[in-house]
Amino acid sequence: MADIIAASPELIATIERNFESKDLDYKAPIEWCSTDKKACCELTKDVMAMANTQGGCIVIGVSELDHGFSLDGLSDGQARSFESSAVCRFVQNYVDPPINVRVQKVSHKGLLFVVLEVPRFIDTPHICQKDYPDVLRARELYVRTDNNESAPIKSSADFRLLIESALRNRTDSLLSSFRAILTGNTTKNVSEPSAEEQFNVQIQSARDQFDNRNPLKEKGYTYFVETIFSLQEFDHYHFVPNKLQAAAQKASITFTGWPFLFIHYNRPDCLSTTEDGLESLIATQDFAGKDMLDFWRFNESGLFYKKELQFNSDSKPPQASGPGIIRHFAEAIYCLTRLYEDLLPENELITLSVTFLGTRGRTLVWNDFGPHFLGSNLANRPQIEIHASHTLAEWRAGLEDHVVEMAQQVFQFFQHQHTNTQIMKTQIQNLFSRKF
Repeated sequence: MADIIAASPELIATIERNFESKDLDYKAPIEWCSTDKKACCELTKDVMAMANTQGGCIVIGVSELDHGFSLDGLSDGQARSFESSAVCRFVQNYVDPPINVRVQKVSHKGLLFVVLEVPRFIDTPHICQKDYPDVLRARELYVRTDNNESAPIKSSADFRLLIESALRNRTDSLLSSFRAILTGNTTKNVSEPSAEEQFNVQIQSARDQFDNRNPLKEKGYTYFVETIFSLQEFDHYHFVPNKLQAAAQKASITFTGWPFLFIHYNRPDCLSTTEDGLESLIATQDFAGKDMLDFWRFNESGLFYKKELQFNSDSKPPQASGPGIIRHFAEAIYCLTRLYEDLLPENELITLSVTFLGTRGRTLVWNDFGPHFLGSNLANRPQIEIHASHTLAEWRAGLEDHVVEMAQQVFQFFQHQHTNTQIMKTQIQNLFSRKF
């Protein structure tokens, strides 16, 4: 088929993630047939629920097993049946306001998959406008539940969260417009928090804990990235543990196959309670057999610490991915805004610190799923540290600009001085809209 595309690294990560979430749903091989209205309506229900929650992807061609999932793929006829305009017309016949689903037919490991990219609602949730027996009911609002199912809103608390999300989306849009008008009015050169030393004690404790729990020490990996969110004032018992966990669950959103903040109800063994907060460590392998190591700690003081192994840590010769660096800042800043939006006032100052470890001798490379630049550049520093401080509202309103600014600072240490800002912003926009 002419419209089949090769899977990008982001799509591969999504297809092979091997667990579902609010923003990722797997479906066994099926054919889209408008005469089989029940099957089409069931898929429409999933699309509507995902759009009303966080947006995300529905991957068709992956079957659920007792333990995990199986990459089965689709036949040529099944894949061909998912014609974009036909799918969108059917969905829009049942949903108001309309949802523009992006349909991608993807080739991976010699198999065909269909990926439905579902955008999150902007400021008006999507309501079902027609009945279908045993599947859809008119005037219902469907959302993704904590069990990764599509179900109607049943409680006033869930309805309130949906309203708050709609209001926040509209407010963010307004703030972004104001910021575009007042170009250059970002908060810069903010002094370090007065509680820096106390936060540093907690940071060092998190580092020591990572070193103690790291199960991959013998493999000698050196290329890690460390991400820290810290507040302006230090209060050891600023937040109670249940609020920390609720905030972490809200901030756990997947854009590229693995969430920046991993927390999942199917893996309670990865999350533990410490004497002053929450801690998570997961060590696993992806479908390609590459090691994955992800550690984070969220203290009651509000300090968030994360250290993760980079996907190309064992590349030979040593490499650092330019698009990967952009993606890291985008997901980190987005996570920051979600993590604190129910904990802190909009004018609260938050510092983001990102350190790339093991960079000396690594070459900055660019490839076909991100910005295109000529040549490659070598880092001579053993680690690269970037810091920025802004209010919560400013982080959210100027997200793209902050990502570009911080990523460009990293690139300079790789002796790369000139980047195309617009191409970088396009990558960021594609990431958040899940256009791979």
